[in-house]
Amino acid sequence: MDTSRQVVTWRSILIGLLLLTFNVYWVTVTEMKYRAEATALPIFIYPVFILFCLVVFNYPLSKFWPSQRLMSRELLTIYAMLVVSTSIASYGMLQDFFAFIVHPYWFATEENEWKDLFFHCIPSWFTANPIEVVLTGYYQGNSSVYQVKLLNAWLKPTLIWTVFTLVLLFMLHCLNTLVRRQWVQTERLAFPIIQLPLAMVQSPNFLKSRLLWIGFAIPAALDLINGLHVLFPTVPYLHLKLHLIGQRLVEKPWSAMSDTRISFYPFMIGLGFFLPIDLSFTCWFFFVIRQLTRMLSSYLGLTHLPGFPYFYEQSAGAWLCISFIAVWLTRRHLVYVLQTAFSRKSSVDANEPMRYRTAIVGLMGGFLFMAIFSYRAGMTLTAILIFFALYFALAVAVTRLRAEFGAPHGIFNHPADMMVTAFGTSAWGKHNLTVMSFYHWFNRSYRSHAMPNQFEPLKMAEVVGFNTRRLVIAMMIGALVALIVGMWTNLDMMYRDGALAGVSFFKVWVADAAFNRLENWLFHPTPPDTLRTVFIGIGALLTLILHILRTRFYWWPLHPAGYPLAVSFAIDYFWFTFFISWVLKTIILKSSGVKGYQRAIPFFFGLILGDFVVGALWMVFGLLTQQQVYMIYLNGGTWY
Repeated sequence: MDTSRQVVTWRSILIGLLLLTFNVYWVTVTEMKYRAEATALPIFIYPVFILFCLVVFNYPLSKFWPSQRLMSRELLTIYAMLVVSTSIASYGMLQDFFAFIVHPYWFATEENEWKDLFFHCIPSWFTANPIEVVLTGYYQGNSSVYQVKLLNAWLKPTLIWTVFTLVLLFMLHCLNTLVRRQWVQTERLAFPIIQLPLAMVQSPNFLKSRLLWIGFAIPAALDLINGLHVLFPTVPYLHLKLHLIGQRLVEKPWSAMSDTRISFYPFMIGLGFFLPIDLSFTCWFFFVIRQLTRMLSSYLGLTHLPGFPYFYEQSAGAWLCISFIAVWLTRRHLVYVLQTAFSRKSSVDANEPMRYRTAIVGLMGGFLFMAIFSYRAGMTLTAILIFFALYFALAVAVTRLRAEFGAPHGIFNHPADMMVTAFGTSAWGKHNLTVMSFYHWFNRSYRSHAMPNQFEPLKMAEVVGFNTRRLVIAMMIGALVALIVGMWTNLDMMYRDGALAGVSFFKVWVADAAFNRLENWLFHPTPPDTLRTVFIGIGALLTLILHILRTRFYWWPLHPAGYPLAVSFAIDYFWFTFFISWVLKTIILKSSGVKGYQRAIPFFFGLILGDFVVGALWMVFGLLTQQQVYMIYLNGGTWY
């Protein structure tokens, strides 16, 4: 193989940095001011749209100026940097960070007694100096962050948290390095998320497919009409998404399923087509089972037990078991990694994102940093060890799920919650609980978690055939710039528009949930909750049983990953789209076989692209005209 084709070019890095700067600003403003919520999806709209624009732009270059066209490796590098930057600027990272950073100081009242309860446990270097000028401008707007007093107030905490986040991201790269070969080359996991961007990067004839444009036209037309409806109400609205069918169930026990939704998201129908049949079946089947369980619990009168049937706890156990299964299946490779890392002669890891020894030392060094950081903040060593062990276990679980399943994932099981459930509040004390509440911003939902978004470009690089080591460097450079731009964009927007004034989607409730929970823990100390802990174990056991059945019996139709998805919130919006995808794929495979499936692929690519491209254009239009036009979830009467 020509090694020159394997190198990440400086041109692609520079283009990537320019585009991610715009991308971070675009993501932040459209989601925080206009509620796009697009980063709550497993595949991000923003980088796919930009990649599509590059592919379109690249087409005439290939004909008229071929020497200057972007090569596959360059498109992939740019896409990887955009994906990582989107993850950082996302619904689950910096947007949540700025909801937390000074929240307690503004929302403290005499009634909630936060000042006396835990203010003394907040390290001064965690937040900006909570003086009136800092807080008032931040929440009420009509100010500017470009004042010496404000810049000085924010410089230290933003620098500290930038370093913290970079170390965390590097540790995730290290974890990805340790499992990459096993998941990519040995197990050959499906990676449904990357199928579309990989085809866009690889195929020079991608835009020439008639089926692609037929699939593209369907959601594009629907989204165009519905977008025009927002601007011109006389244009008819085509209600294809988020039907709350359960609201008609008003009598017990059926009312237990009153929150049941069905939706027809074209992009998710398209994405579901690339899932293995058993995975898409499991996804919707377990959701139906969950709803029937709720109905049966209501019929039997079990709902008087607070939290029953304890889906939250079941999902916690299930996710931890998914992580355990992922590590167990990788155990021989991990032993091999350890042997290789400390062998002077072996060069088997020369093509890995980094040397195995570097990855192991990086993990150890990163954890040491996290330990010192958290210890200085007030956490005990025991709490640090358990908290980050749970965090990385969940990170491995969601990455494994994305690599194998590609479904929307929302892990709302926070390490702090699990620790309090299992050991009670008294076991941890005020300082541990306060610091873990501040850490809530980077482990609230895992929907836009960085680890799978770092891992998937490595798989793409494997297919395209170029140096993953330099790709990791490009992603880390992109992460640094994304953090700087993201910090600036959020602060500029907050002081200009006001977090509570002009930023319509400022997530007060996100921070409220964490600090109200902290308030409750401190006001009402609780012992270990044995019943909820038992259901964590039940969730883990059921997942393990499903895994064993799936590995022992080839005909077993249920995938263990479907269970934690079904008992979590994320699948509520999309279960029906996976049902549609499953039906369509089953029909195609039974009627036309594998060749029919391969012929249909461009059409389903088109469903994703049409939805994303027109949706992204509406977001750009909304950004320019300063109005909400596009939204993923149907909340507050918004069309999309």
